[in-house]
Amino acid sequence: MKSRKVEIRQNQVCIGNTKIPILSGEVHYWRLNPRYWKAILSEIREMGLQVVSTYVPWDYHETKRGHFDFTGKTDETHNLRGFLELTRREGFWLIIRPGPYIYSEWPNDGIPSYAYKYHRLHPKFLEYAENYLKKVCAVIQPFLASRKSGHIILLQADNEIDPWPDVFGHQYGLAEKPGMFQEFLRAKYHSNIHELNRAWGTKYRNFQEAGPFIACMLKDERGLPLKGDRELKRNLDYFEFKYQYAYLCAKWCVSVYRKLGVDIPIYLNLYPFFYAHDWAKMQSVCDLVGIDLYPSNELMEDEHEQRKFLDKVRFLSGVSKVSYIAEFASGVWHARHYESGILTPNHYRLITLTALLGGATGWNWYMLVNRDNWYMSPINEWGRRRNELYEVFKGLVRAYETIKPYQLTKMTDIAVTFNPLQYAARTLLPDSLILTSLYEADIDYDLFDPATGPSKKRIVFYSGNQWISRKAHEHLRDYVASGGILVAFRNYPRKDDCFEPLDLLGFQDPDKILFEFRKSFKLSLAKGSSVEVTSSVFSFSHCAGKPIRASFGNYGIHTVGYVKSLGKGKILHLGVEPSKDLLLEILRFFGIPFYSNSPTKDVKTALFHSKQQYYLVAVNNGREDKSVTISFALPGRKLKRFRVTSLFDGSAETFSVQHDQAVFSPEIPRKDGRIFEIKLIS
Repeated sequence: MKSRKVEIRQNQVCIGNTKIPILSGEVHYWRLNPRYWKAILSEIREMGLQVVSTYVPWDYHETKRGHFDFTGKTDETHNLRGFLELTRREGFWLIIRPGPYIYSEWPNDGIPSYAYKYHRLHPKFLEYAENYLKKVCAVIQPFLASRKSGHIILLQADNEIDPWPDVFGHQYGLAEKPGMFQEFLRAKYHSNIHELNRAWGTKYRNFQEAGPFIACMLKDERGLPLKGDRELKRNLDYFEFKYQYAYLCAKWCVSVYRKLGVDIPIYLNLYPFFYAHDWAKMQSVCDLVGIDLYPSNELMEDEHEQRKFLDKVRFLSGVSKVSYIAEFASGVWHARHYESGILTPNHYRLITLTALLGGATGWNWYMLVNRDNWYMSPINEWGRRRNELYEVFKGLVRAYETIKPYQLTKMTDIAVTFNPLQYAARTLLPDSLILTSLYEADIDYDLFDPATGPSKKRIVFYSGNQWISRKAHEHLRDYVASGGILVAFRNYPRKDDCFEPLDLLGFQDPDKILFEFRKSFKLSLAKGSSVEVTSSVFSFSHCAGKPIRASFGNYGIHTVGYVKSLGKGKILHLGVEPSKDLLLEILRFFGIPFYSNSPTKDVKTALFHSKQQYYLVAVNNGREDKSVTISFALPGRKLKRFRVTSLFDGSAETFSVQHDQAVFSPEIPRKDGRIFEIKLIS
């Protein structure tokens, strides 16, 4: 049979010259009465979607040990082949997720009991799982898009791969008997127990005695305090073990699918945090990675939820070949509905436009259709619409097709560093002052891990604590030396990830802390301009480059920072805490533009372009309707007039540029958002 090449290119799935945006909705065929499959697909088509996604549950299709039903012989809901034939006949593309694990509120997370007692890398589990994968691949192989009439465009390998130490920790060596964890340590420390003891501050006689020091992950639970660098290193090694375990699981699963003839793109779905996965490492074994996002109703969990949501998508955009939300909340699972309450229509515009703000280019709505243990989706189990939600989803699909986010470039010259391992080890505050201040100022930025390479943005803000890997130090140095601007505050890179001193960037250590309390003072970076700062202060007696001084009245004048050159670039180091106004002043000082900005409280914006097309996304995360002020800038373009069209209601208005400022003032309801098309008029 002649095959077609299926690949990820330009944020889409490409089959020859056919390009398929990755926008889909989840449908669980085996949880629905097959007589309603066609009606459900008809409603999905009417919504505007061309792609559907489904799990395949191992536990359900293995009707008894060693016997599989994929054609409906034992029960019509087992008819995977029939669902594949129907979706192909109805003209849909398909994303398939055969496991082995599926979770999905299913007993044993989709694994038969005889296999569930073994962890994912146990030889017995691998034997059982490979046998299942052979069975399911034989069914799906004729439907792969690489075949002439095939329509399966993506396959997900396993599901949210997690070591689950609470279930399998005793098999890893985290309890009484040694195991994989100790073997991981032996490899990392080159079979030298003295090297481990030196790093951990311990006195083990051999690797079999070594055990982890685990940070507690419960909300508001700090666990035992880490007394110093040695306990912290021990904690980091535990997370690196988890990263390695997930990576090896993913590598095994992807390789088995490839061996069994799956020649379409394979992806992995990850948790939207960093306790179990190194996103970049997981990307290295597959074609793309996506994250699973389940925001709270109207993003009201806490004041940081929207910012953290945005930052997850921003970070993903720099890691994955497609900025893809593999599971994007639609409806709610049983028990969660008691907490969430009714999910409102504007909630879905709010979270979807927030995803676009962060740079998402595709997603899978999970679940698009109700099923057992899942409620409040836009389509129910019988193929009937929940009208107030259905129309919102239909409008979002229409907006997606109009703006084509997979073709857009987000306009920002700003990047912020982020170290996933620092986050996992709980050595970062969840409300990082730099990230929070940028969010409050409505300054858009990219987020990246400097260990993976230098940034290409004009300016980088250093966010994190004082240790990063040597490779990250080197990449930051190379970035500045080639012409970049690096800005750091009271935390700056001065140690490696073994907590040994490392100075590749030439940061000056402060000599003293001026105040044990926060004090207000004026800080000036350039003549004729100053900003009010409230902070305790690090003071520098001697520093390279140009000193930055501030007056503290009776305390005198002190050097609170400096600007220095490194190669073609510059480093700005300030011994104060960042704030919204200070970050704005720094960007003005270096001439970094704000492509879009709103001074209106709780309103966030981002500007995108594709060739001559410009789109501005604005979201009102406030609890009241707002008349919003939005400005935007297009450096190098002379603007006289511009026309703004709202994609949701089609309203349009023409504005004149006043004093070189392109400003307009739309109305945006509470907890809602808008997409505006901007056309320039010469």
